[in-house]
Amino acid sequence: MKQILFIFVCCAVLLTGCKKEENNETPKTVAQRTVMVYMSGDNNLSKVVMDDIKEMLQGASSIPHNCNLVAFIDRNIGSEKPYIAQITKEAKLDTLYKYTSDFYASDPEQFSDVLKQIATLCPAKEYGLVLWGHASGWIVESDTIAQRRAYGVDTSKWMNITQMARALKGLKDQNVLPKLSFIFADCCNMMCVENGYELREVTDYLMGSPAEIPGRGAPYQAIVPQLFKSGSDLYKGIIDNYYDYYADYNNLDYSEKYTWPYMKDGYSVPLSVIDTKYIGDLADRTHDMLERATGGYPQYPESPDLTAIAYYLYNTSNNSDVMYDMKAIMERLLSADDFKLWNTTYQQAVPYCRISLMWMSQFWQQQQAFSTFNPDLQYGCVSMFIPRQGSGYSYGNMAYNKTSINFGWNQVMDWKRFGWE
Repeated sequence: MKQILFIFVCCAVLLTGCKKEENNETPKTVAQRTVMVYMSGDNNLSKVVMDDIKEMLQGASSIPHNCNLVAFIDRNIGSEKPYIAQITKEAKLDTLYKYTSDFYASDPEQFSDVLKQIATLCPAKEYGLVLWGHASGWIVESDTIAQRRAYGVDTSKWMNITQMARALKGLKDQNVLPKLSFIFADCCNMMCVENGYELREVTDYLMGSPAEIPGRGAPYQAIVPQLFKSGSDLYKGIIDNYYDYYADYNNLDYSEKYTWPYMKDGYSVPLSVIDTKYIGDLADRTHDMLERATGGYPQYPESPDLTAIAYYLYNTSNNSDVMYDMKAIMERLLSADDFKLWNTTYQQAVPYCRISLMWMSQFWQQQQAFSTFNPDLQYGCVSMFIPRQGSGYSYGNMAYNKTSINFGWNQVMDWKRFGWE
């Protein structure tokens, strides 16, 4: 969908630029859970925002009586300004808060203030967050409001995941929000291990796809009931309903489809969950196991052989393939015994996934690459950065080898020990 993306001036500015609806003066009852849907749609997704709102309304009857489903809606539709609305159990969209001026939803401070406002309007014991929009995993330019990649593009601005993590940690440290019960990323390429590690202090679970997702996004009529579950029921419910919806959709007879001409029967959207309790253990285990790569981990300027390993993004702006499947990488690097040991930790950190070796892609080149994946390797639907030579990695406006160090995961990996500066 919602290809790269994933944002977010200050409280005083927001307070002077907003107004409450009159019915918000009544103190709110503290709910068990408030699910916040951050719809960063001031971009080419503007026209589909309300399609997903309608799907949420279809699933609204399943919202528990002591829970809230609230959406921040930012679109590029005429003079419309951003607003906050509640999807009620009675399938109504009730506006709770209106902004009188526009702003970048991809500004971290604005992102923080919007979530703070939702917590004020609909206080709860626990919170979940749905990230709706564009995203690009670990691809960044600088640790500020980036012009390319990350999450939540608004016009031409993006919010890096490192910034998102700091914004959420600030809300947690100020006791505005507790640690989130989950983040469900309904956007592209969010399931990389770098994101999971970066967000480990602010959410229990991170769910989504390592790949590009369909433009229609999640089937919210089926997803809404799952947003109010807990533990394995939560992440299995979201992943299974998302996966099964597209598996069924893509198995329709071609004449019944409104879709890309090269879509094939029998595939869906690769999806996974990261349990952040174990992501630190996975980082340490991966760091150590790289030292034990069969034949030794390649030293700069060489890099591991990634031929026929699934990758989840082909970046046409610099002709680079990125975001290779982490599990397949480690299986190729390690002996059978070492991989088995590493995989025990991986399965704790990634307790559930649904694998699809074919999925919707915007790029023909990417679709061609999908057809060359080695089906004998094990895939886990979480990607991992590997430093490499070539376009996009060593030079250009993204220079992955340099910018990726912004992520804590890569600091633990310490690529310098293999000669990568």
